[in-house]
Amino acid sequence: MGTKPKEPRPVPRVRPAPDASGSRSLRAGYAVDAGPALDVSRVHKLFGRPHPVQFRAQGALAAWTQAFSGTGFWNDWQDPGTCCWAIREKVLEQLVQITEPHLTSAEEAVGVMKDIQILATDIALNLRYFLHNGTVIESTPALETLLANSDVDLSVPMSSVAPPYPALYLRFGDAAMRHLTPPPFTDVAGGVFDGVYCFLTRHREHPPAMASCWTLEFVFISKSGDNCNGNVSLLGDTDRGDATVGEWLDGILGTCGDTDVEQLCQSMHAAMSYVVKVFLYMTLRQARVVDRPDHDVAVRRATGLGERKRAKLLRGAASRYNSILVGPASMPASGVPGLPGSPVAPHWRRGHFRMQPRGAGSRQRRLIFVAPVLIHAAQLKGEVPAPKTYRAGVAA
Repeated sequence: MGTKPKEPRPVPRVRPAPDASGSRSLRAGYAVDAGPALDVSRVHKLFGRPHPVQFRAQGALAAWTQAFSGTGFWNDWQDPGTCCWAIREKVLEQLVQITEPHLTSAEEAVGVMKDIQILATDIALNLRYFLHNGTVIESTPALETLLANSDVDLSVPMSSVAPPYPALYLRFGDAAMRHLTPPPFTDVAGGVFDGVYCFLTRHREHPPAMASCWTLEFVFISKSGDNCNGNVSLLGDTDRGDATVGEWLDGILGTCGDTDVEQLCQSMHAAMSYVVKVFLYMTLRQARVVDRPDHDVAVRRATGLGERKRAKLLRGAASRYNSILVGPASMPASGVPGLPGSPVAPHWRRGHFRMQPRGAGSRQRRLIFVAPVLIHAAQLKGEVPAPKTYRAGVAA
């Protein structure tokens, strides 16, 4: 787990010393100049875009591709068995090698090293995302409202819970951000989670026939307004088999004796539970999933145009992105009326995901979603009532 410092200072613009050939080398055997890539890699402002889209739009992806394409690093990072954390450790190692010789005091070293760790995370997240065909997933406001008022049966097996793509960014909308607990350990006013990177990686060392060889990685990106101001990283192995959601959550968010860590774990339960509910929804037969290839459409429009018009359209395409939109377009029209004169205020009857027995002798199970119901909906004159706070996956 990790968070960014409250007020990161700029990382010094330091280049490796040129080698005999005039190139700058990050590791023996690789002559590359990473300086231009480092200069554009830190995502400070989102400009209303998902985090990976802004990374690409500010030129970082193109710069890293130019610097490292064809090197051993690049080949390793494209390997399906490479976790995001492994990329981060390698990037961090190189950043330290570049920066350490130029530090003049222990105090400066502490601050700069923290900023380097942040930068390494931003870089690794996006390299893992783009090199493995990352997908942006967004939920409709209706689905976010339904999921915010639903719970997860903790006995649901992990075989039913997995990111629908090996690399994705789940972007939260307004309804989800209102529901989720504010990011932990931040004093920035109005801090919310913008979204979460999710990576599913099969371990290299295990043969394909083995099931217990997967790692799930989650990195939540927080923001205040349109400015990035933190991240929280979580990861855990899974067999994608009979182990339950409850057991897996306890494994990565289990409490310990450290008060700060317990606070972090508790605050992340709602966020992790929400992500699990989105993944569960996407496995349902009735799930509504719509492709939105906005970036690809913009690039195709530029094909065949003159150089100036094509360049203009491609600049605009950098701000567009392909995405998957999940969830119903609108809330169910029917609510449950109350008895005449009932004093009960409008509220949600919570929904839930659970495994329903079926088949001969009820020996088989299938995942179902019982949608929440808004009670006394006709009495509403403003916004729908906010959901109560529940510990992840635990119905109250």
